[in-house]
Amino acid sequence: MNLLAITLLLAATPKWESPRVPADAPAPAGLGGMKASDCGACHQEIYAEWQTSTHAHAWVDAQFQREIAKDPEVAWVCINCHTPAGDQQVEITVSTGEIRAPERTPNPNFDPVWQQEGISCATCHIRDGAVLGPYGDTNAPHPVTHDPEMRSSALCLGCHQAVARVEATLVCSFNTGMEAQEAGETRSCQSCHMPEVTRPLLPGGEARPSRKHLWQGSGIPKTAEQAKMDLWNPAPPPGMAAEMTPPEDAAPGETVEVGITLKTLDIGHMVPSGDPERYYIAEAVVRAPDGAQVGRVIYRVGQIWKWWPEAERLEDNRLVPGETRQIALSFVQPPGGATVTLELTHYRISPENAGYHGLEGYPTHRVVSREEAEVRAVDSDPAGG
Repeated sequence: MNLLAITLLLAATPKWESPRVPADAPAPAGLGGMKASDCGACHQEIYAEWQTSTHAHAWVDAQFQREIAKDPEVAWVCINCHTPAGDQQVEITVSTGEIRAPERTPNPNFDPVWQQEGISCATCHIRDGAVLGPYGDTNAPHPVTHDPEMRSSALCLGCHQAVARVEATLVCSFNTGMEAQEAGETRSCQSCHMPEVTRPLLPGGEARPSRKHLWQGSGIPKTAEQAKMDLWNPAPPPGMAAEMTPPEDAAPGETVEVGITLKTLDIGHMVPSGDPERYYIAEAVVRAPDGAQVGRVIYRVGQIWKWWPEAERLEDNRLVPGETRQIALSFVQPPGGATVTLELTHYRISPENAGYHGLEGYPTHRVVSREEAEVRAVDSDPAGG
């Protein structure tokens, strides 16, 4: 099934209407439970990777908690992606077609510890009393069913392709699957986001094909504790790069042109993708030897939305796969020369919106790259006239 067919299927059956693992679903035979901590008793290396992931922090993420607190009545449409197992949820909620009037029943099997795990192993690996595997040839103490979807983008797009206008001010705009389809991307999401590795699936086991379960996304941690974990990578490969063409030396008073190039890096969807709050800032600053600023350019890459009184996307200048974009910066060379600094920063949420949501201290961004170039002052008339 190609990405377009998958996307149309997902659009017809929104995943937020029901949890991926039904409430009160029995654990497959041979398992002590369905929490990630249960799986981690054997799959220790994979569990350690998952603990650092954005998936593992999907529920505890402060930004998400502030978002659902704004309108708790409709929060149920969000939790089936952030806590996708029914027994991670306080209520069993069934859609009636009315967003503010679902059928709600207290869940007697609610597991608050499992809730804290967010998107855990069972989300992808457990269906109908069996553990799903990408190959199905594992000699395990629990039943393993081969599921080809485990190696396809369909597994991911249930949550990462969600575009809908639920109400005037309630919009989902996660369009990564369609972005990849429109770009002609043939690789699966796993190809980039779950790098291949050969290793035992549990201590003492035989080495075999596997994939990393890190999912650290933009590299911006959700919590301070996440950033302290041993396997946390503070600098995963970014989706975009900013490069500066070294400017030529110039005489004082001459106009200096600095070339700045933004480009995508081996990526199959738009940059940035996912949450419409995300954006990049490329900022170049020119300073004289005394520190005075003599030139500056700021360029923002991302979407701009108006959320009230009706959600509307006002601008979208994101980069498509393979795109390069030029930014111009010019300044007048000061006596003694100048220093040009180019910095690229990836934002999860703007400082203004973080303040609006009361997210003081929340990690909102990371500096992706920083480079400097010297523009030396030269004599405009070395022959002396």
